[in-house]
Amino acid sequence: MPVKTTSLFALLLSLAGPVAAACPDDAGFKKLASFEHLYLGETHGTEEVPQLVQCLVQSAIAARPQSLVVSLEMPDDARRPDSLQWEGRDGRASQAMWRLHQWLQAQEAAGVLKLHHHLPTDRYPDQADYEKAAGLALNALMRQTARVIVLSGAFHSRREPLAWMPHVRPMGTFVGEGTVHVELRALEGGTAWEGRSTAPPGEKPPPPVYAAHSQPAMPPGSGNPGELIDGKSAGHDYIYLIRSFTASPPVKQSH
Repeated sequence: MPVKTTSLFALLLSLAGPVAAACPDDAGFKKLASFEHLYLGETHGTEEVPQLVQCLVQSAIAARPQSLVVSLEMPDDARRPDSLQWEGRDGRASQAMWRLHQWLQAQEAAGVLKLHHHLPTDRYPDQADYEKAAGLALNALMRQTARVIVLSGAFHSRREPLAWMPHVRPMGTFVGEGTVHVELRALEGGTAWEGRSTAPPGEKPPPPVYAAHSQPAMPPGSGNPGELIDGKSAGHDYIYLIRSFTASPPVKQSH
């Protein structure tokens, strides 16, 4: 049953608050926080990624850059509590992401950063055009801003296309060579809120099931939590290792 606008608004207000977490103090995080233009690729729907992003933004604010922009994979009307963004069923509308978004809006109101949304709202013939439009907008943003932190899904943040989908250049391929691309992964696996749908070959997949789905652990010997390791095999400059992921359900799910 759809959540009524008034009920959703009240629910969103009840979820507002800091993304409470102790920030990392390891060498990997410090290096991650030192990059001027940072493009983070996430698995949507976790508690840990929004917490990490808040920590990175706090570090950036403390460095007092001439200008700072944080860009999220959302439409610009996400600023409105009644936006369809917050009625979504996937991880981009998670409770953890809502809290991060509220915190970023408060920092913007305080004058220490600008909040940007890079999800295109126009219609495009195919995904390649969609990726290009968002990527070029991010490129322009980075050329105009001293420091930019971007968060989107781990496909969009890639430096290069996937081998099996070479005609679709991800957003990250358009942002410029001065950007550092980092995928965020869970060393021990865990859960993330996402939709999954499977079907036998040749059959139409059923509607996705949105739930706290399990995430795979990385191979033994990959590294330790808080480390930055080489990300070339994943189409990024680095992979930042988070110990594990915990699913954050969407705002709508909690009603």
